Amino acid sequence: MGRTEITNPWPRMREIVSAVVAGLHVGRFIEETLEALCVQVGASSAWSTLETKGGGPMHRSRTASFSGVPPAVLAQHVTELLSLAQTELKTIAGPVPYASEGSFTALPLWSHPSASGRGRSLVGAMYLEFPGDQGTRKDVLEFIECVGSLLGGVIAQQSLMEATKEDLRVERAKDRNEHYLSLDDLLSSDSMSGIREELRGAAAGQASIMILGESGTGKTQLATAFARASNQEPIVRATLGMADDLNTITSELFGHERGSFSGAVSKRNGLVEYADGGTLILDEVLNLPPNAQQLLLDFTQFGTYRPLGYQGREPKTANLRLISVTNGDMDKAVAEGRFRQDLYYRLATVPIVLPPLRERRYEIPAIAVRYLRRTDGQTDWELDGSAVELLTAPHLAWDGNIRELEAVLERARNRARANGPEDSVIEAQHLGLGGAGSVDAKSSRAASMSPDPRTQGGIQERWQQLGDQKADVDALEKAIIEDALTACHGIVARTARMLSVPRTGLISRMATLAIDPERFKTRGGSG
Repeated sequence: MGRTEITNPWPRMREIVSAVVAGLHVGRFIEETLEALCVQVGASSAWSTLETKGGGPMHRSRTASFSGVPPAVLAQHVTELLSLAQTELKTIAGPVPYASEGSFTALPLWSHPSASGRGRSLVGAMYLEFPGDQGTRKDVLEFIECVGSLLGGVIAQQSLMEATKEDLRVERAKDRNEHYLSLDDLLSSDSMSGIREELRGAAAGQASIMILGESGTGKTQLATAFARASNQEPIVRATLGMADDLNTITSELFGHERGSFSGAVSKRNGLVEYADGGTLILDEVLNLPPNAQQLLLDFTQFGTYRPLGYQGREPKTANLRLISVTNGDMDKAVAEGRFRQDLYYRLATVPIVLPPLRERRYEIPAIAVRYLRRTDGQTDWELDGSAVELLTAPHLAWDGNIRELEAVLERARNRARANGPEDSVIEAQHLGLGGAGSVDAKSSRAASMSPDPRTQGGIQERWQQLGDQKADVDALEKAIIEDALTACHGIVARTARMLSVPRTGLISRMATLAIDPERFKTRGGSG
């Protein structure tokens, strides 16, 4: 590798800043910065670690390594130098111990790039390795220290942002909705008598409860009301349908330590820890992937858990009641192997099935009045005969159940108030549900929007057209990627930043399109 002279640092620093910004967008700013730094100073590898008790997983970017050096020897050397830089709080440079040529640089990372050291705190350390003497040269050291100041400051600010996001996350997860009905109100109707008796028997214990039912039937509302009636607070809600990545789900439920994975610049407590002593509501539990189901099963059996990156000898513990909620077909999921049967038995000690609104039409008027008076306590709302008749009409499917009913009532109340601020009677015309003919009209409109295959041309012809269009798009995409590789001298990381795509995704796409980045490296280079 040629000698890298840092005669004009500003273009190089611009590349570093671009890497930091691009990495922030994808949660990989440490790795992207290390990658860019290797390119700009001619380093063969770069490593960093966050300052955590007992160390922690390291971030690294490697473009080459010394041949014949066992990985264990390299790892020990890097770990010792990172620790030494954090202990002595200064930059350390010298020759590598396992090669006739080669050098290294290790330096602490600070929260504030302050020469005086006032107000700053240690956030980690960085290590770079070189095939030549770059690691001991003054111009290279000055550039690396400048990048270290930038990286340390970004890590510190990102930690503050993560801490703020964590506070907001916990506030959202904890139940503070004062408009929820009490358990007695929710279960006062005749159709709920069986559920009322079942939950009354479960209130005194810690048995896990699973609430099943169609979307909008009030499952989460019932779970919250039951937890309140049982005096099992805090009440924390975990929404499990947002991701299928194991790290994300584990972090959400059980937390993670700082540096435990890419982007984990601050510690996070899991929702299990926040719900300790109270109730954890698992919303849409059927969305849990198999590996996450195993983690949850272990917790339900032993009450213990380990956050990601947790180094403690003994696991953490939590004592809480689990209430699982889903609108899916749990029996079918268990039969098809999509949900573990042993976990189902642990979560559904007390199974509850909420009936859909269409199966208890006669109760809809009472539910409607109760909702209107609860959300507007200053008005004594009533339904006239026409509204009662329409709300209980057999042609209304109420697919959205209670949630749909509440939306209808909100609109009706606004329409009634438009007639006069003192008007407190809901009539059929305010509901906007129409008569029996409205359902047929809706079906007619839906049918008219569905394409008729007989008027769309032959299926084979359309399939061929789609294939031709895809080939054209692939050819255009390949040309753009090759032009970008040419501009970036075959450096994939830089190309990915130019195109604003993840590096791993770009590598996968290049393999699909048969693009070899090596053949672009002969067209130019960057010193």
